[in-house]
Amino acid sequence: MSQETELKLSLPENQKESLKNHPFWQEHGAQLPETRHLGNTYFDTADLRLNQARVALRIRAVNGQFIQTLKTRGESINGLTRRGEWEWPLTSLVLDAAPLAAVWPDELKDVAVESLKPVFTTDFDRTRWILHWQNPSARVEVALDEGRVSARGRTRPICELELELLDGDERALAAIARELPSFFDLQPLDTSKAERGFELLATDSD
Repeated sequence: MSQETELKLSLPENQKESLKNHPFWQEHGAQLPETRHLGNTYFDTADLRLNQARVALRIRAVNGQFIQTLKTRGESINGLTRRGEWEWPLTSLVLDAAPLAAVWPDELKDVAVESLKPVFTTDFDRTRWILHWQNPSARVEVALDEGRVSARGRTRPICELELELLDGDERALAAIARELPSFFDLQPLDTSKAERGFELLATDSD
Protein backbone atom coordinates (compact mmCIF):
# COMPACT_ATOMS: atom_id res chain seq x y z
CA MET A 1 0.00 0.00 0.00
CA SER A 2 1.02 3.58 -0.56
CA GLN A 3 -0.41 6.57 1.23
CA GLU A 4 -1.60 9.33 -1.04
CA THR A 5 -0.98 12.81 0.35
CA GLU A 6 -2.29 15.62 -1.79
CA LEU A 7 -3.59 19.15 -1.61
CA LYS A 8 -6.53 19.94 -3.86
CA LEU A 9 -7.41 23.50 -4.94
CA SER A 10 -10.27 24.79 -7.08
CA LEU A 11 -9.46 27.18 -9.93
CA PRO A 12 -11.83 29.50 -11.88
CA GLU A 13 -12.04 28.25 -15.47
CA ASN A 14 -11.19 31.70 -16.85
CA GLN A 15 -7.78 31.51 -15.15
CA LYS A 16 -6.61 28.10 -16.39
CA GLU A 17 -4.71 29.34 -19.48
CA SER A 18 -2.94 32.03 -17.45
CA LEU A 19 -1.94 29.40 -14.90
CA LYS A 20 -0.55 27.05 -17.57
CA ASN A 21 1.65 29.79 -19.01
CA HIS A 22 2.83 31.39 -15.78
CA PRO A 23 6.64 31.63 -15.32
CA PHE A 24 6.25 30.00 -11.88
CA TRP A 25 6.55 26.59 -13.60
CA GLN A 26 9.74 27.51 -15.43
CA GLU A 27 11.28 28.74 -12.18
CA HIS A 28 10.44 25.66 -10.10
CA GLY A 29 9.74 22.89 -12.62
CA ALA A 30 12.19 20.00 -13.01
CA GLN A 31 11.04 19.23 -16.57
CA LEU A 32 8.70 20.45 -19.30
CA PRO A 33 4.99 19.92 -18.58
CA GLU A 34 3.02 17.15 -20.28
CA THR A 35 -0.70 16.94 -21.05
CA ARG A 36 -2.70 13.75 -21.46
CA HIS A 37 -6.33 12.66 -21.39
CA LEU A 38 -7.59 10.50 -18.53
CA GLY A 39 -10.87 8.58 -18.68
CA ASN A 40 -12.10 7.03 -15.42
CA THR A 41 -14.97 4.66 -14.69
CA TYR A 42 -16.09 4.27 -11.05
CA PHE A 43 -17.78 1.12 -9.75
CA ASP A 44 -20.21 0.44 -6.91
CA THR A 45 -23.16 -1.70 -5.91
CA ALA A 46 -26.72 -0.75 -6.82
CA ASP A 47 -27.20 0.64 -3.29
CA LEU A 48 -23.75 2.36 -3.29
CA ARG A 49 -22.16 0.32 -0.50
CA LEU A 50 -18.63 1.43 -1.43
CA ASN A 51 -19.56 5.08 -1.22
CA GLN A 52 -21.17 4.52 2.17
CA ALA A 53 -17.86 3.06 3.37
CA ARG A 54 -15.98 5.99 1.78
CA VAL A 55 -14.19 3.66 -0.59
CA ALA A 56 -13.62 4.41 -4.28
CA LEU A 57 -12.86 1.78 -6.92
CA ARG A 58 -12.11 2.86 -10.49
CA ILE A 59 -10.49 1.85 -13.74
CA ARG A 60 -8.46 4.57 -15.45
CA ALA A 61 -7.75 4.52 -19.19
CA VAL A 62 -4.70 6.53 -20.27
CA ASN A 63 -2.62 6.20 -23.42
CA GLY A 64 -4.17 2.83 -24.25
CA GLN A 65 -3.38 1.39 -20.82
CA PHE A 66 -5.75 0.48 -17.98
CA ILE A 67 -5.13 0.88 -14.25
CA GLN A 68 -7.38 -0.39 -11.44
CA THR A 69 -7.25 1.78 -8.31
CA LEU A 70 -8.73 1.29 -4.85
CA LYS A 71 -8.81 4.26 -2.48
CA THR A 72 -9.92 3.80 1.12
CA ARG A 73 -11.35 5.99 3.83
CA GLY A 74 -9.18 9.05 4.48
CA GLU A 75 -9.33 12.55 5.90
CA SER A 76 -9.49 15.88 4.12
CA ILE A 77 -8.92 19.19 5.90
CA ASN A 78 -8.62 22.50 4.04
CA GLY A 79 -7.93 20.63 0.82
CA LEU A 80 -5.16 18.39 2.27
CA THR A 81 -6.06 14.71 1.92
CA ARG A 82 -4.38 11.55 3.24
CA ARG A 83 -5.71 8.09 2.36
CA GLY A 84 -4.68 4.58 1.42
CA GLU A 85 -4.27 3.80 -2.26
CA TRP A 86 -3.49 0.63 -4.25
CA GLU A 87 -3.03 0.28 -8.03
CA TRP A 88 -2.82 -2.67 -10.44
CA PRO A 89 -2.38 -2.77 -14.23
CA LEU A 90 -5.21 -4.32 -16.27
CA THR A 91 -5.61 -5.42 -19.86
CA SER A 92 -9.16 -4.09 -20.32
CA LEU A 93 -12.00 -2.16 -18.67
CA VAL A 94 -12.95 -5.22 -16.58
CA LEU A 95 -12.37 -5.33 -12.83
CA ASP A 96 -9.84 -7.86 -11.53
CA ALA A 97 -11.07 -9.31 -8.22
CA ALA A 98 -7.89 -11.28 -7.41
CA PRO A 99 -5.62 -8.45 -6.13
CA LEU A 100 -8.53 -6.75 -4.34
CA ALA A 101 -9.10 -9.71 -2.03
CA ALA A 102 -6.05 -8.94 0.15
CA VAL A 103 -6.95 -5.29 0.72
CA TRP A 104 -10.76 -5.29 0.58
CA PRO A 105 -12.13 -3.34 3.60
CA ASP A 106 -13.68 -5.44 6.37
CA GLU A 107 -16.99 -3.56 6.22
CA LEU A 108 -17.35 -4.69 2.57
CA LYS A 109 -16.47 -8.38 3.02
CA ASP A 110 -20.03 -9.36 2.04
CA VAL A 111 -19.79 -7.40 -1.24
CA ALA A 112 -18.58 -9.47 -4.18
CA VAL A 113 -16.47 -7.63 -6.72
CA GLU A 114 -18.49 -9.36 -9.45
CA SER A 115 -21.59 -7.50 -8.23
CA LEU A 116 -20.06 -4.07 -8.88
CA LYS A 117 -21.26 -2.03 -11.86
CA PRO A 118 -20.16 1.27 -13.47
CA VAL A 119 -21.96 4.18 -11.79
CA PHE A 120 -20.33 7.31 -13.22
CA THR A 121 -17.33 8.57 -15.17
CA THR A 122 -14.81 11.38 -15.05
CA ASP A 123 -13.04 12.59 -18.18
CA PHE A 124 -10.42 15.29 -18.11
CA ASP A 125 -7.21 16.59 -19.59
CA ARG A 126 -4.33 16.67 -17.11
CA THR A 127 -1.40 19.05 -17.48
CA ARG A 128 1.38 17.85 -15.18
CA TRP A 129 4.47 19.50 -13.73
CA ILE A 130 7.13 18.02 -11.43
CA LEU A 131 8.51 20.52 -8.93
CA HIS A 132 11.66 20.25 -6.83
CA TRP A 133 10.78 22.47 -3.88
CA GLN A 134 13.62 23.70 -1.70
CA ASN A 135 12.12 24.95 1.55
CA PRO A 136 10.96 22.55 2.88
CA SER A 137 12.60 20.00 0.61
CA ALA A 138 10.21 17.86 -1.45
CA ARG A 139 9.41 16.55 -4.90
CA VAL A 140 5.83 17.39 -5.83
CA GLU A 141 3.59 16.55 -8.77
CA VAL A 142 1.27 19.42 -9.68
CA ALA A 143 -1.63 18.56 -11.99
CA LEU A 144 -4.17 20.89 -13.58
CA ASP A 145 -7.31 18.88 -14.40
CA GLU A 146 -9.90 20.24 -16.86
CA GLY A 147 -12.98 18.25 -17.83
CA ARG A 148 -16.21 16.88 -16.39
CA VAL A 149 -17.89 14.37 -14.10
CA SER A 150 -20.81 12.54 -15.73
CA ALA A 151 -23.58 10.45 -14.16
CA ARG A 152 -26.88 9.39 -15.73
CA GLY A 153 -26.92 12.24 -18.22
CA ARG A 154 -25.89 14.89 -15.71
CA THR A 155 -22.51 16.59 -15.75
CA ARG A 156 -20.43 18.81 -13.50
CA PRO A 157 -17.27 20.65 -14.60
CA ILE A 158 -13.79 19.86 -13.31
CA CYS A 159 -11.23 22.65 -13.03
CA GLU A 160 -8.79 22.08 -10.21
CA LEU A 161 -5.15 21.94 -9.24
CA GLU A 162 -3.80 18.91 -7.34
CA LEU A 163 -0.47 19.01 -5.51
CA GLU A 164 0.66 15.47 -4.70
CA LEU A 165 3.67 14.67 -2.52
CA LEU A 166 6.03 12.27 -4.32
CA ASP A 167 8.71 12.33 -1.63
CA GLY A 168 10.04 14.68 1.03
CA ASP A 169 8.33 17.01 3.50
CA GLU A 170 4.56 17.28 3.10
CA ARG A 171 4.69 20.88 4.35
CA ALA A 172 5.96 21.75 0.87
CA LEU A 173 2.39 21.34 -0.42
CA ALA A 174 1.17 24.20 1.78
CA ALA A 175 4.25 26.26 0.92
CA ILE A 176 3.55 25.97 -2.81
CA ALA A 177 -0.15 26.70 -2.27
CA ARG A 178 0.68 29.85 -0.30
CA GLU A 179 2.73 31.22 -3.18
CA LEU A 180 0.32 30.38 -5.98
CA PRO A 181 -2.74 32.31 -4.65
CA SER A 182 -0.82 35.55 -5.08
CA PHE A 183 -1.24 34.92 -8.81
CA PHE A 184 -4.59 33.08 -8.97
CA ASP A 185 -7.90 32.69 -7.14
CA LEU A 186 -7.21 29.20 -5.77
CA GLN A 187 -9.39 27.85 -2.95
CA PRO A 188 -9.06 24.66 -0.82
CA LEU A 189 -11.22 21.84 -2.21
CA ASP A 190 -12.26 19.01 0.13
CA THR A 191 -14.49 17.04 -2.28
CA SER A 192 -12.83 14.51 -4.56
CA LYS A 193 -13.93 13.83 -8.14
CA ALA A 194 -15.47 10.58 -6.90
CA GLU A 195 -17.47 12.40 -4.24
CA ARG A 196 -18.78 14.81 -6.87
CA GLY A 197 -19.83 11.85 -8.99
CA PHE A 198 -21.82 10.39 -6.09
CA GLU A 199 -23.36 13.82 -5.46
CA LEU A 200 -24.62 13.79 -9.06
CA LEU A 201 -26.14 10.35 -8.48
CA ALA A 202 -27.89 11.65 -5.35
CA THR A 203 -29.25 14.64 -7.28
CA ASP A 204 -30.55 12.33 -9.98
CA SER A 205 -32.43 10.23 -7.42
CA ASP A 206 -34.14 13.20 -5.72
